[in-house]
Amino acid sequence: MKKIFLTSLLTIFVFCASNAQEADGKAVNDPVVTNSFWSNWYLQAGLDMTLLNPYGHDFSQVFPKGKTFGFAFAAGKWFSPEISLRGRLKWENGFPLFENGHLEWLAPAGANGKNMDDGGFVAAYVDVLLNLHNVILGYDDSRKWNMLVFPRAGFISNLSLKSSSPMVGVGIGSTYRLNERLSLYADVAYQVMTSEFFGDVAGTGMTVAAGSNGYFDFHIGVQWDLGKSKGKFKRLSSY
Repeated sequence: MKKIFLTSLLTIFVFCASNAQEADGKAVNDPVVTNSFWSNWYLQAGLDMTLLNPYGHDFSQVFPKGKTFGFAFAAGKWFSPEISLRGRLKWENGFPLFENGHLEWLAPAGANGKNMDDGGFVAAYVDVLLNLHNVILGYDDSRKWNMLVFPRAGFISNLSLKSSSPMVGVGIGSTYRLNERLSLYADVAYQVMTSEFFGDVAGTGMTVAAGSNGYFDFHIGVQWDLGKSKGKFKRLSSY
């Protein structure tokens, strides 16, 4: 699964590079103006699915033993057409509507009901988003679809164990603009953390070659661009 994820990331990069000739020469000669701190902020809200994979457990059994659902909320800012910082908070396995009665890989081991009753788990992290379309093809404010890649770092906390762990990860995503302010977003990432999050479910293994305490998460939702900029950058010729 991890190899498929990395292969997909490489394929996306090659696809964007192969279309570099589509870059608009006019845009190159009309540079983007650096925005102010209060410009190009956005909010995101959506649903997510997490596939937990504790060390020493076969990923082929992640359905249903490691599957949870929840909500995610984020706020971010584009500092340039290429780079953004996004902070996200996700809350998993805390809502009876999403209960997975077969969940075994979330501590306390085999006690999904107790974990949910205690609040499930939360993760808070920061992503550094890189817009591949704008990096390779140049900025185009009429472009509707944008492909993103990002590293992330933060922490994840199992509320039932009252135990937290640092985590790091990498992911890919995209946005599709619906109108001047509203977009759809989707992303997937893989993260690793320490065994404290899993308690007695997992060991302390961290080497990817032999397995790791980690998880995939998949997000879909809506994005709302704030302020007068409406998510766009001004060009020098507009002044």
